[in-house]
Amino acid sequence: MSDTGTAAGADVDMEKLRGIVIQELELEDGELTATGHFVEDYEGDSLSLITVVARIEKEMGVVIPKSELPELLNFEQLAAAVHAYAEVAHA
Repeated sequence: MSDTGTAAGADVDMEKLRGIVIQELELEDGELTATGHFVEDYEGDSLSLITVVARIEKEMGVVIPKSELPELLNFEQLAAAVHAYAEVAHA
């Protein structure tokens, strides 16, 4: 899965998503990878992820249910959830 592409039928700005994650986890440009673990590799915590999801909702208009949070362990999984819920919102 490419972390810079867009899902069919959904207009998701992956660079914006990447920027939100980098800013909230206080990472350097280029440090975020598709499979780096938010907690183990980037020292994030549950509050960081809640803030990321809240910003995605506010800035991108994509609502990810709080029940999904435990499954969002890296950028690849977060991007997949954003794609999935963006498609639902635009269906």
